Amino acid sequence: MDELENRLRGITLAEPPLGFDPDEVAGTAAKKARNRRGILATGAATLAVIAAAVVFVAPANEPVEVAPAAAPLSRAEQKARDLRHLKEVLPGILVDAKDIDVRDFVQVNDWDLMTSEVRYTDAAGVKRQLNLTISGPVTTKEGYPREGRCDLGKRADAVGPDRKPTRCEELVTPAGIPVVISETTRKNPDQVGEPTVVGQGFSTGKVVGRSAIAWPSGGGSVNVIDLGSWDSPDAGPALTDEQLIKLVTDPAFTFR
Repeated sequence: MDELENRLRGITLAEPPLGFDPDEVAGTAAKKARNRRGILATGAATLAVIAAAVVFVAPANEPVEVAPAAAPLSRAEQKARDLRHLKEVLPGILVDAKDIDVRDFVQVNDWDLMTSEVRYTDAAGVKRQLNLTISGPVTTKEGYPREGRCDLGKRADAVGPDRKPTRCEELVTPAGIPVVISETTRKNPDQVGEPTVVGQGFSTGKVVGRSAIAWPSGGGSVNVIDLGSWDSPDAGPALTDEQLIKLVTDPAFTFR
């Protein structure tokens, strides 16, 4: 029995060697398993940070609430606002003027139109007057259309004694606002015969009024009339084209 046992122990197996140490393999596998668990834990932590970041920045992507539009001004509020603004800008336009008196805006019936009368004394001591009229879309369409504004039939007292029309021209400001500047003359009280144009009369030829009207892009119109002097008939209008244009193109004057 002992001999058989010894012979069996001496047999060399024909299978090739494993080529690795099983204990080393087991240790390496355990180490890889630990590394894998660490990577998974790190990945989970990274995902948690990303999720937290997403939760943090998500509100910024939500639609921003828009404040409700301001309620439209009442007629009384608009008159008060435009009156304050007119009083503020006139000293810078009527250079060296004194005793500037701005009357309250008056609305004509229920029309979308209101007018303010301004009286002042110029540097030479001449008392002068101008009117500022702000019109909405309805009144502008019916009474102050841009089309044909310089037609003689639409302008009062615009024909001189030489039967030639007085000045009327349209220009466009750099901001694209159309403005018409026109002049009027006084009718001749000794006129004999029919006028050369229906609704027109011959005049003395002296310019007594200069006006400008603008049609802002938002609709409506703004009209300023320089009426010259209310106590010196021989004094013609004093406002220049530049002064008139500044008034009629002021964006604050809008009939809402």
